[in-house]
Amino acid sequence: MSIYDVFGGTKSFDKDAWAAEKQEQRKAAYELIEATCGRMKTNGEHFRRYLDVQGRFDRYSVNNAILVSAQMPEAARLKDYNDWKKSGVYVDRDAQRVTILEPGKEYRRDDGTKTIGYNAKEVYDISQTSAKGRQETKEARSMRELVSAVIGASPVFFQPVEELEFPAFYDGSKQVIFVRTGLGEKELFAAMAKETASAVYDLKHRERREASEFGAYCVAYMAVSRYGVDTRGFDFGKLPEGFADMETLAFKRELGKIRDVFGEIQNGIYRTLEKNRPPKEKGREHHEER
Repeated sequence: MSIYDVFGGTKSFDKDAWAAEKQEQRKAAYELIEATCGRMKTNGEHFRRYLDVQGRFDRYSVNNAILVSAQMPEAARLKDYNDWKKSGVYVDRDAQRVTILEPGKEYRRDDGTKTIGYNAKEVYDISQTSAKGRQETKEARSMRELVSAVIGASPVFFQPVEELEFPAFYDGSKQVIFVRTGLGEKELFAAMAKETASAVYDLKHRERREASEFGAYCVAYMAVSRYGVDTRGFDFGKLPEGFADMETLAFKRELGKIRDVFGEIQNGIYRTLEKNRPPKEKGREHHEER
C-alpha cells in the first residue's frame, strides 16, 4: 500500500485539459486587450481608467494594466492564490479573479527568430481576501515633499519667473523648466510633473513637444492621481484625433511611451521620498513587475 492511498479519490490530473483551459484563458485575455483598446481610443473615461491603474501599478506592462482596468479598475494590490497564502492571507471563496499575462518560456518562431510566450495567470486583489479589513492607506505626503521630489526626478533645472504664459514651461533650447511664481501648491505640482515629462520625452526619447504634449499631460495626471492630489483639473473628454484610427499595436506603443516616461519620473520621485522616510517604513510602495 502506498502512503498516497490516504488521500483517497480516483480522479487523475488531465494535463491536456489543463493546457487547453490555459490556452483559452490566454486567448480571452488578448481578446479583452483588443476590445478594451478599442474603447480607450474613443472614450475618455476608459482611457482615464487605464491611466489610474497604470499609475498605481507602474511596474506592470501595458497589456496587464489594460487587463486590470477592464476587469477590476479599483484594484490596489494583486497577488496570485499561492502568494497570498504565503503571506498568511486567504482568498475569499467567491473572490473575483483578475486574469493577467506573465512571461513563459522562450521559443523559436517559424522564421527562426526567438520570442517569449505569455501565459494567463489568475490574481486576486486584497479586497477579495481575508486582509480586506487591513488594507494599507496611502501615506499622505505634503505638497512641499512632492514638489521637492519632482525637482529631484527632473533631468533639468527649474527656474522660477514672475511672468510666464503657462504655469510651467520646458524650454528645450535652454534645457530648463521655467515655473511661474505665485501658483497654488497643487497647480504647481501638476505643472512641474507635466513639464518634467516633456523634458524626459525630449532628452531621453528624442520626442519634441508637438508629439509628446498629450503624453506629458497623461504622465502629469498619473503622478497627481498616484499621490492623492486633486485630479479635477484634468479633462480627457477629447482624445487625440489620431487615436480612433490607430492600429492596436501602434496605440499600445504610445501607451508604452507614457508608461516608460512616468516610470522614469516615478522612480526619481520614489528615491527622493525614500531619503526622508523613516527606516522602518522604507520600501512600502514597491510594486511587482508584471
